[in-house]
Amino acid sequence: QRHMECEKIESSFATLLSPDQHEACMERGERRLSHKALQGAMMITLYCEEPRFHLPFEIMRLLTEVDAQIMRWRHNHVTMVQRMIGSKIGTGGSSGYQYLRATVSYRYKVFLDFNNLTTFILPVKYRPVLDEITLHRLAVSDSA
Repeated sequence: QRHMECEKIESSFATLLSPDQHEACMERGERRLSHKALQGAMMITLYCEEPRFHLPFEIMRLLTEVDAQIMRWRHNHVTMVQRMIGSKIGTGGSSGYQYLRATVSYRYKVFLDFNNLTTFILPVKYRPVLDEITLHRLAVSDSA
């Protein structure tokens, strides 16, 4: 059991490093961002305490919150539709409640990749230390 869980985690991390494995995830609908964009989002998430990443991290956090609010609205809408029309055909000609219930699933999250970044967060002691050159490049200049 534990061994299978470790293999699953290892496989998940491999998709972050391998463009081919990432592409396979995109084809299955498990990813939406390009490989480079996902790696960039991961860098922002891991090093969010760096001044250069404060604003991008906050934007990603807020987009994730928008996603959560959309999912709450969908759930509430499905509940209302079930109470109002039951199993009848929907007002737009859809199958009504059954169709709407399907849209509440995880695959309809708009910012799916941002929601999944927490899978890859490492404790600070295991994160690669940024070298001086990288820190200098990330520095936010006071002169503007």
